[in-house]
Amino acid sequence: MRRDTHTRVLLCFVAAVTLAAHASAPAFAQFPERTVRIVVPFDAGGTVDAVARALANRLNAKWNVPVIVENRPGAGNTIGASAVARAEPDGYTLLFANTSVSANPSLFKSLPYDTLKDLAPVVYLSPSPNVLLAQASLGVTTLKDLIALAKARAAKPLSYATVGRGSAHHFCMELLRSQAGIDLLHVPYRGVAPAVLAVTRGEVDLYCSDIPGALNLLKGGKVVPLGITSVKRAPILPDIPSFSEAGLPDYAATGYVGIMVTGGTPADVVHTLNAAINDVVRDPDFSRRFAEFGYDMVGGSVADFAAFLKEDIARYLKITKDAGIMPE
Repeated sequence: MRRDTHTRVLLCFVAAVTLAAHASAPAFAQFPERTVRIVVPFDAGGTVDAVARALANRLNAKWNVPVIVENRPGAGNTIGASAVARAEPDGYTLLFANTSVSANPSLFKSLPYDTLKDLAPVVYLSPSPNVLLAQASLGVTTLKDLIALAKARAAKPLSYATVGRGSAHHFCMELLRSQAGIDLLHVPYRGVAPAVLAVTRGEVDLYCSDIPGALNLLKGGKVVPLGITSVKRAPILPDIPSFSEAGLPDYAATGYVGIMVTGGTPADVVHTLNAAINDVVRDPDFSRRFAEFGYDMVGGSVADFAAFLKEDIARYLKITKDAGIMPE
C-alpha cells in the first residue's frame, strides 16, 4: 500500500510540474495572425495594382486575415521600396517588386536602402515585357520608320512618357535611345494613370507600355505598336515583332514582377509566404485570368528569385554603363 501511495504522489507531482511548464510557455504564434500589407510602388488603378489586389484577395481568403494593398508611388519606385525596407522584419509588410528593384542601383548614385540587404526575395511572379507604342499621327508603322523619323527630327526630339525614373518604361526607352543612336525627350509622370492619360490625349509621341496597358490603348486606335521588348513575341500579341526582329538584334529588356519582404525577416516566415503565394499564382483560374493580360505566372523558390535578382542587378549595371546612361 505504501508503495502505491508513493507512486501516486510521484505521478501527481510530475503532472503538476508538466502543467506548470505548459502554462508558463508562450503560445505558438501561427503566421500570419494579423493584417498583412502589400506595398505597391504605383498609383491605384494600373495593371500591376490589379494583380496585387487579386493576390491580396486570394491570400485574405487563404489565411483568414486582412491582406491590404497600400499604394506608395513616386521617386522611381523608391518610396514604396523604402517603406518596406524600413518596416519591422516580421513578414507583415511586403513589396510588390518590379524591374525598378534591379535597375535603380545603376540609375541612382545612392538609394535610401541597400537592395540586397534591406529587402529580401520571396517569390518571382512573372516576366513583364513592354510594348513600344507610337502616336498614329506620327505616320510610322515599324521600328525602322520610327528610328528614321527620330534622326530626321534631331533638332526637336520625339517625347516619351514613363511612370518615373528607374521604371521599366523608362529603361526600355533609354536602351532604345542608346542602341538606335537617337535623341528622345523623357517626360515622367507620377504613376500609370497620368502617363496613360498623356498618351491618350496625344501629349507625348511614344510610350513603352506593359502588355495589359498596351491592350487597352490599342483599342482606342490612336497608337500603333512597333515592337515588344522581350526576345520572343508575346503569345497574346503574336503580330507584334520583338525589337531584335524589328532591327535592333542586341535589344532585350524584359521586366518582371515579384514579391519581396523586409531584410532580416525570419527564414521560416519567408518560406511560409513563398508557399502561400505559389499556391495562389499557380492556381489555374488565377493564372488564366492574368495570362489574358500578358502575365505568365510562374512562381518559384526563394533561392531562385535571390539568384535572379543578383544576376539582374549586375546585368542592368553593365547595360547602363555600355549605353552611357549616367546615374543621378
